[in-house]
Amino acid sequence: MALLTLTLLLASCSSSSSASRGPSSSRLDQWGNRAGPSGFGTVVVDAGHGGKDSGAVSRRTGLVEKTLTLDLARRLRSELRGSFRVVMVRDSDAFVDLDDRVRIANKKDSVLVSIHFNAGSRRLAGPETYWWRVDSYTLAKRVQRNLTGVSAQDNSRGLVRRRLRLTRNPMVPCILVEGGYITNAREAKSLANPAYRAQLARAIAAALREQAAEGDGNLGPLPAFISAPPSRHGDARSS
Repeated sequence: MALLTLTLLLASCSSSSSASRGPSSSRLDQWGNRAGPSGFGTVVVDAGHGGKDSGAVSRRTGLVEKTLTLDLARRLRSELRGSFRVVMVRDSDAFVDLDDRVRIANKKDSVLVSIHFNAGSRRLAGPETYWWRVDSYTLAKRVQRNLTGVSAQDNSRGLVRRRLRLTRNPMVPCILVEGGYITNAREAKSLANPAYRAQLARAIAAALREQAAEGDGNLGPLPAFISAPPSRHGDARSS
């Protein structure tokens, strides 16, 4: 009887530990790669920046990143209702520390989508999606593909494998989406249009539903597992 009790206790601990790492993230393939998420029920939506942290600000176009991220996050929540439970990291113009964002993201059976917008040379344009962990790759790929389909510039900055706080620290599959460049005049004009932001939200939502239904199916082999960060110069970029 004592042996049976110990066996059940160990099994329970193992199950609890596996669940805490997020959907499908505890499974390894023969090369040590983790499978991507499928069947998840919760999406944690992180509107980047907020409060005292304005994020990128473009004097040329007048756009402020923290305002755009919150708007897109709310639109994404509306698109996801009925398909997922949605947890908003922030739902107002509030500052949330990065470590607190990670803690909020670490929900059972969830994935994290962190929303941002880019700034830089006025010639740069197009969406890009950051990922780090193998279990986040196919979700990033689907989101990037869909965003490229609605991009005002009809182009793609591609996938970027980058070790950021919100692509590395959460214990669930996690991606960071850059919806476009607020410093590019043409793209900023689109980003200022609520109808265009609604298109971006629908594109991200469709990718999440597809990922939940299909997991890593039909998207080719997983990338190699890496534990050390690449340098900025050596960031792996793929389309």
